[in-house]
Amino acid sequence: MAYSKKQLYKITKRLYKELKENSECITMRKIRGVHGLYDYGTDEITLDYRKSLIPTLVHEYLHKWNPEKSETWVCEHESMIINALTTRQIKNIIRAFANALFN
Repeated sequence: MAYSKKQLYKITKRLYKELKENSECITMRKIRGVHGLYDYGTDEITLDYRKSLIPTLVHEYLHKWNPEKSETWVCEHESMIINALTTRQIKNIIRAFANALFN
């Protein structure tokens, strides 16, 4: 299964909205053994700043949006999304992520 342009647009739009409205829910720190974590109880995403930030950000939001899905499913979809994004979409995600961290 590949993501269509329309599906990617919906995903990126949702990601931009999450980053804008819930920026306080993202923390960055060293984490042992994983690139990131999503805490269902606190709705907080923690990213290891030493790792690949954008794929990890997408991965953790997939956990948030799809709590019933397995780690295997999340990994597969993270990879499909990251590989399908355009350069412009990546730049926009980076911009929204930076704004979330610094505003």
